[in-house]
Amino acid sequence: MIKRFFPFIFAGVLGVAAVFLMQQYLSRQRQALEALRMKLLADYQTPVQVIVAKKDIPEGATIDGEQHLALREVPEKFKQPYATNNPLDLVGLVAIAPMAEGEQILRNKLRRQAEISAQATLSTITPKGKRAVTIGIDALTGVGGFVQPGDAVDLLWTFQVQQPGSQDRELVTVTLFQNVSILGVGDQLLGRSAGEGEPAVAGGNTVTVALDPQETALLLFAREQGQVSLALRSRMDKDQRIEVPPANMASLIQSVMGSEAVVEAPSPAPQRTVEVFKALERTVVAIND
Repeated sequence: MIKRFFPFIFAGVLGVAAVFLMQQYLSRQRQALEALRMKLLADYQTPVQVIVAKKDIPEGATIDGEQHLALREVPEKFKQPYATNNPLDLVGLVAIAPMAEGEQILRNKLRRQAEISAQATLSTITPKGKRAVTIGIDALTGVGGFVQPGDAVDLLWTFQVQQPGSQDRELVTVTLFQNVSILGVGDQLLGRSAGEGEPAVAGGNTVTVALDPQETALLLFAREQGQVSLALRSRMDKDQRIEVPPANMASLIQSVMGSEAVVEAPSPAPQRTVEVFKALERTVVAIND
């Protein structure tokens, strides 16, 4: 009779043992998870503030506190080396590597202007997608020599156009491009410090600007067809763009005297003629006074 129920008893014992072993395993797993939870809670119990990127910061950008920096709390353990919570440690420095939005800003990814000045070349300071192009200037077309690398200017083009129905030509000035970045003046590049005993900005008769490829071609064509002048922009409206109509003699007089002013063309001087007969041939000859 016992032999008959022995398989069931054996199966029951094995089942109880399996349940016991499973409970022991689950208990150990719970203990491990609890230990990990307590460890993570311990890490999060001491949050610290760090400076992170408010938006993507490209390589070569100068750190601006309002535009680029934001304060965020992270667990103390997650604070990375070279991170800081003081914006004054970062403002004015130059990024030597791109930084993504939300990334902790590390001091070892930034340099002072003086530290990178020796390595500054025209190709490294030219923005991505732009082309560096140089034009000649003088005291009048170059704002008296007060333009410096890092400034923004408008480029104006003065040229002659032929009047309709006449051989006369008229001067016209148009605004070619607005808010153009100055990369260099003479041999002084943006971000490159002057050597000891040298002026902060080396005077020169050329300026180097950053334009996109199509604008570069248009500027070079305009340079060959007329005179290109600079108009220095205020840093307070550096990104502002306005519509500027072309300027000519008519627009100048209307601006000064009002829209009702009319410029009358001078009447041609009366011309005297003489009829000359040679045999049966008649010729009319004009006589100038």
